[in-house]
Amino acid sequence: MKKLCFGLVAALAVASAPALAADMAAKAPIYKAPVPVPFVWTGCYVGGNVGGGWAHTGYRVDDPTQGAFNGSSLGSNNGSGVVGGGQVGCDYQTGNWVFGAQAMFDAADIKGSHLDPINAFPLVWTSKISWLATATGRVGYTVAPQALLYLKGGAAWVRTHDDRTGPALGIILSYTTPDRSDFGWTVGAGFEYLLTRNWSVFAEYNYIDVGAHRASYTRNTDGASFFVDASRQVHMATVGVNFRFGQP
Repeated sequence: MKKLCFGLVAALAVASAPALAADMAAKAPIYKAPVPVPFVWTGCYVGGNVGGGWAHTGYRVDDPTQGAFNGSSLGSNNGSGVVGGGQVGCDYQTGNWVFGAQAMFDAADIKGSHLDPINAFPLVWTSKISWLATATGRVGYTVAPQALLYLKGGAAWVRTHDDRTGPALGIILSYTTPDRSDFGWTVGAGFEYLLTRNWSVFAEYNYIDVGAHRASYTRNTDGASFFVDASRQVHMATVGVNFRFGQP
């Protein structure tokens, strides 16, 4: 009888061993928190911007045939308007420093006008900027992994239009010159913030100076013309967004 009891106990022990092993194997796995993906500025981007522009335009006679009037100031005006467009560029990060290059193009509607100071008739000078473009280098410093302060500088082009019109002796007198693209330089500064690895937002200021450009102004009544220097400086304040790609 004792041998029979011991045999039953041994058989039950052997039968329950796989079940206990299965229970031990069914423990829940241990999960580790995912490693945070670092923010990286190295890569390229494309985006859009919008803001405001302000321009100062001054005029001066630059024509020896005008005798005593040569060199005389024809006044200046301050124009303002909306700007908006896009930008594309690439950056490379080493430590906290970020180096890059950028091209930007903005359509504009910046207009200004003033009365001509030396004419007996009430002639009005009107200046207009229809677009601006820049090609710049950029250097920045990350004050936080996601936050970049930067400076930029390089070449600039400004599409301009100028004319001088008004009533005179019962007609509308007009002195016009063809639209032209003036070349100059630009400097700027800004702040950019990475929302994610692929999206960033920024705010920046740019100063553009295209200097003085000599152009011939032709009168509509008889085709007579004279030369004028138009000098122009532009200020831009914009905000925008970039889509970033190509990160390591």
